[in-house]
Amino acid sequence: MISAGIAAGIAFGIGGCAGTPQPPYDDSQKLVRATLKILTDDGNAICVDNRTNGKPLAIFATMAVAPAPSRRPLAWHTVAPLRSSAALTTRQIYQDTIVNKPAHIPDPTNTTPTLAYVDQQRLNNAAMVQSRTGQTRTVDLPGGFNVPRVDARWWPFVRLSRKCYLKYVVSDPVWSDDLGFVTVNIEHWGTTYAFQRRDKDWVPVGQWSNWLF
Repeated sequence: MISAGIAAGIAFGIGGCAGTPQPPYDDSQKLVRATLKILTDDGNAICVDNRTNGKPLAIFATMAVAPAPSRRPLAWHTVAPLRSSAALTTRQIYQDTIVNKPAHIPDPTNTTPTLAYVDQQRLNNAAMVQSRTGQTRTVDLPGGFNVPRVDARWWPFVRLSRKCYLKYVVSDPVWSDDLGFVTVNIEHWGTTYAFQRRDKDWVPVGQWSNWLF
């Protein structure tokens, strides 16, 4: 027999909408909500874990001190939804993990123009400072902050869901007085979005070079 507590937990995971946060949102919630809006901006529906996870600038901080040839292609671009065509099939996962036959995943690219030099420097400097001193916060997002086309659920249900091909993990946000950052992963691709505080909300102003992990 399933206990009432377990049954409630399962129902929450399946429904994904219990306890949906309502306005007014705090800065961490606003940053995550702004990220979800980017990911659905082209009209596609997405599935996303209903709790943020991970440090938003960990990859940036690592690559910022990489050898010059590795750093040279990195840049901030105008914003676009992160999309992946690199989802592994069940057979590929089996061969990669059991048969020891590594699957090939293509390197991601950015399709939007790079930002001006002054904007590159501003975002690089802010990201580096915040990667060292910024305080992050885990954000729960059941209901996806009511952003259309977002299905936010407990992560095991996201992985098993057939509702969405696009399944995302959103990092904890980090922010200062006027700039904030959030990282997004899908399959084996990732990117970092930069946000500017404007009119008591956060608007996207840049997207860092997509990476493979």
